[in-house]
Amino acid sequence: MPLLDELMPWSVAGLRLGRGWVAAPDPGTLRARWAALTGAEAAERERLFRPTRTRTPDAGAAALPGQRTATGRFSAAPGACPEPVRVLHEPFDEQWLLPDQRLIDAARPELWRVLDEQQVFLLEAGPRMLATALLPAGRTGRIRPLHRRPGGAEPNLAPGLLTFLGDRYGTRVAPEDVLSWVLAAARPGPRGPRVPLPADPERWRAGLELGHRLLAV
Repeated sequence: MPLLDELMPWSVAGLRLGRGWVAAPDPGTLRARWAALTGAEAAERERLFRPTRTRTPDAGAAALPGQRTATGRFSAAPGACPEPVRVLHEPFDEQWLLPDQRLIDAARPELWRVLDEQQVFLLEAGPRMLATALLPAGRTGRIRPLHRRPGGAEPNLAPGLLTFLGDRYGTRVAPEDVLSWVLAAARPGPRGPRVPLPADPERWRAGLELGHRLLAV
């Protein structure tokens, strides 16, 4: 019963938005909010911005990987409205987000850097695990990307794990198989989720079938 930390060692804390208005159920709402914010006078703009210790209208920030946004002080040069991106805001709650690091308290650029069509994110959502192809951006618990680099390169798995499992169960084991097994078999524990690895190959195959169904859902 190894810890999930031992099987998928790279994990990242969830994004901390810092202000609720940067996410919405539809892109049109975000564009309307951007227009209202950028068109307001200085005092009203600061009130609408909702400053925190991490982000204020007078601070700039680098563009997030893969995003084209202004980087100067928001109060002086907000730039054009960023193109909203689809995100997982909470478990089973897909929304849209303004991908501007000047607006997000903790945007986790390392996750944006590995976000692509091959990526899948494993989430610790309370007692259960969830998987999503969308960037998790809200109250979703710790995030474990399946791949450490774009293009599906370098799985986020302990060195030698795939070979060990392949020898144990007499079959080729892919990174997506490990993710599927975790979805089906992980159990909560005081030190974090634990993942049973049975000795019986038939049990492994049955759990893998279930896990792939869960991943598809």
